Amino acid sequence: MTTNIYQAGQVPSIGSSQRGGEGDGRTEGTDKLIRTFRGILNKLTPEMFESLMKQVDELNIDTEETLNAVVELIVDKALSEQSYSTTHAKMCHHLKGLRVSSSSSNDFVLFHKRLLTRCQMEFQNRGLLTEKENDVSVAHEELEQTRCKSRVRLLGTVRFIGELFKLKMLWEPIIHTCIVNLLQDECEESLECVCKLLSTVGKDLDTGTERPKLDSYCSNISQLVKEQKMSSRIKFMLQDVLALRKNNWVPRRRDEGPKTIQQLHQEVKQAEEREMLELEKAITTMQRRGGGRTADRRQTFNVKKIPEKFNQGSCDGERKQRCHLGSSSYQGVSKIPVEHKTTPKGGSLSKPSWFCDEEEMYTALKRLLQEKPVNDKIEEWIQNTLNTRQRSSDGFVRALMRAVCQSVIVDCGVYTLNTYELLDRASLLKRFIKDDHKQLVALNAVQQLVVHIDQPDGLLRMFFDVLWDEEVIQDETFFKWRSSTVNVTSVTNFFTWLEEANRRIK
Repeated sequence: MTTNIYQAGQVPSIGSSQRGGEGDGRTEGTDKLIRTFRGILNKLTPEMFESLMKQVDELNIDTEETLNAVVELIVDKALSEQSYSTTHAKMCHHLKGLRVSSSSSNDFVLFHKRLLTRCQMEFQNRGLLTEKENDVSVAHEELEQTRCKSRVRLLGTVRFIGELFKLKMLWEPIIHTCIVNLLQDECEESLECVCKLLSTVGKDLDTGTERPKLDSYCSNISQLVKEQKMSSRIKFMLQDVLALRKNNWVPRRRDEGPKTIQQLHQEVKQAEEREMLELEKAITTMQRRGGGRTADRRQTFNVKKIPEKFNQGSCDGERKQRCHLGSSSYQGVSKIPVEHKTTPKGGSLSKPSWFCDEEEMYTALKRLLQEKPVNDKIEEWIQNTLNTRQRSSDGFVRALMRAVCQSVIVDCGVYTLNTYELLDRASLLKRFIKDDHKQLVALNAVQQLVVHIDQPDGLLRMFFDVLWDEEVIQDETFFKWRSSTVNVTSVTNFFTWLEEANRRIK
């Protein structure tokens, strides 16, 4: 790799994840550019890639400071949201020709070179965890937290490096150096990274002159599986890599990466059609058994059979209760599980108002969000299911906020935030959280949820960033929340930045 311009263990400090650093020694124009670029990153999806790259091209990235900031933002985002590594690598490929004048010499600073230097630094920093483990003054709880963070970040690093290699932004010797170093470590974290890296780049490496080296790696892995003591999880991962190569690098289950909104809509539509077909088959079967008029049998089926059939098991892989979607195809079903009343002959169920408390609303919204419906479908369900008094209550705001926030929390060793999903749900939250009081209720609900899962490091800050960026919560409400609650150190930098931004505006 290129020469490392950073000291070992040093992470370049720009305002990417600590907004409190923004504005320190930088011009207002630079701050505005960095904030605009961060906003583009937050919205980056495969579907919006082309349009967002046009916005990036319009940015005036003309100084070494802004170039470093852009590199840091991209790398941090790629490492924290690994499922979008491919998209972030494509963004880097789009920017690979970018260069600016150096502030310390007459040369140019190249985006491509600075990106590789940053990835090298991140890869080399994996040894810092071992140093911390040998420090007897470090508490066990702090060490475990550091280990989880280090593992997630290192996995993100090798995945990102692999995606850059597939786009020809780095070369075979760099990949071989990474694989050899990881195999020499022989710790479980490094072996897991070997599996991730080979799964990403194995097909591109398994050609021509590179094949003998890959043979050597696979032989080494086979030896480790036979001789070295390791957890079953790591052993199975290593065996899966060997099996993947035997299968010509064709995985048993295709990793399609993040899906476009159009693909999600199509999947929801197909699922609805499948379940409607099953419903019609079940009704036809009951009709064949005889007994009573068709209308009576259908009503009895809806009340007695649907919840029983759809509630079998509780794991994610089994069929969810689609009766909560509230679509026109399911209106007869969606209102029955709680009311437990049979529709009068020739009539229809009246608009329900059967939720008695906040917990029932939260449970129903949580089930609805598990189906990943579009926001309009959720709003339609709310309008058709809750009366005006319920929709305007604090309990509904808490239930909605808890359900939405819980649906976007991802457990990948440590709890983190699926920023893209929360950005998508922001417009839904704004429809029902309008005045200052409701916004304050919503903030308290977010805090209580984060406390309930033992306050993962940085999670509350991530929520605050998106809620502020999308204007779900206003500045005044954030300050009011801070004055009415205990001091939360995890969002100190957020409020430092917010105060500075307000001071500049005034």
